[in-house]
Amino acid sequence: MTNLKPAGNHLIGVAALGLLTLVPNTQYAADASAATPAERIPYSVGLEAGTTGVGGNLGWRFMDHLGVETGFDYFSYTYNGTIKDDYYNATLRLMSEPLNLEVFPWKRSSFHFSLGMLFNENRLTGNANGKLTLNNDNYAGNLNLTYKPDVVDPYFGIGGNLYIGKAHHWSIMGVLGVAYEGDGSVSLTGASSPPNGTFAHDLQVEKSKVQSYARDLDFWPVIKLGVTYSF
Repeated sequence: MTNLKPAGNHLIGVAALGLLTLVPNTQYAADASAATPAERIPYSVGLEAGTTGVGGNLGWRFMDHLGVETGFDYFSYTYNGTIKDDYYNATLRLMSEPLNLEVFPWKRSSFHFSLGMLFNENRLTGNANGKLTLNNDNYAGNLNLTYKPDVVDPYFGIGGNLYIGKAHHWSIMGVLGVAYEGDGSVSLTGASSPPNGTFAHDLQVEKSKVQSYARDLDFWPVIKLGVTYSF
């Protein structure tokens, strides 16, 4: 599973620097004395892409310092290669829906902290056929692997918008955060051909090893960029 680890620390660092460049330019009302309710309490809809997939988002800033945000992201990736000791045909599906409370420290800025949860429907599924290596023993047979993270993941992040034009309708948005996926669950089943008495024991040992690799996915980095329309 090490071939499917999330983005490394260097990617997070680069994204953080890029996001911070948005902060000085995140005013959402050009003139406070002329601000209308729509400017002070905006709705927004956007398209986004990042480490959770490609999708959209909806936002409502219902107070100067508070708002809510939700959305949907999806992506599917096919991987043919080694996971642990065996060659798998695997598919990684990213699918999630965030639900966050957004806290705006400055009432005339879109920079915010996000606190909430990620409804996580990510899945890693794969199968291996032919020559197998389990617990350093060799077999002929098949394996079926499934990894599921925890469904409800606590989430924390920061974000902001770089508005385009004086009307402040269109903007470029950026998000940097992390979701705690937990240890998740691993299912590893299979059979040897011909049947072998040690196969079941080695299969359980191998499942424990894969579960330990799954702990590398406890924390999933959430990095997003997108385009937003506010109204």
